[in-house]
Amino acid sequence: MKAQRLISRLLLLIGAAACIELFVYASRDAETKAPVEAVHDHHHPPTLDVSHTLKQDDLHLKLNVTGFTFSMENMGKDNRYGEGHVHLYLDGNKVAKIFEPQYVLKDIPPGRHEVVVELAHNNHESYGVQQKLQIDVKP
Repeated sequence: MKAQRLISRLLLLIGAAACIELFVYASRDAETKAPVEAVHDHHHPPTLDVSHTLKQDDLHLKLNVTGFTFSMENMGKDNRYGEGHVHLYLDGNKVAKIFEPQYVLKDIPPGRHEVVVELAHNNHESYGVQQKLQIDVKP
């Protein structure tokens, strides 16, 4: 009986030691992995290609990006290169923040307008990557 208890306790200690070693190894491994931002190449800035259609007074945008990931959850947090959102300007005024590759700007007033679509970091600073469009909304 004493031998069985001794063996049980030894097995329990060995199991606990294995769990601790696994935890220490996993923590150390997580620290040595490259941060998420390293996935994107800092030497090649993200790219943006915008296609659009105007349906009456609604502007439909399709944003094709490379080296860039949309992130609503990290907006306002620390920058991670290649991550962020898009700022949309109409005639020089910011009208929207975009977090996915398709967006519709509705109810644009009649007339000629300049639209600027710009990639932004999590903290809202520009990547310096933008595309300008001229649109004519009919009355």
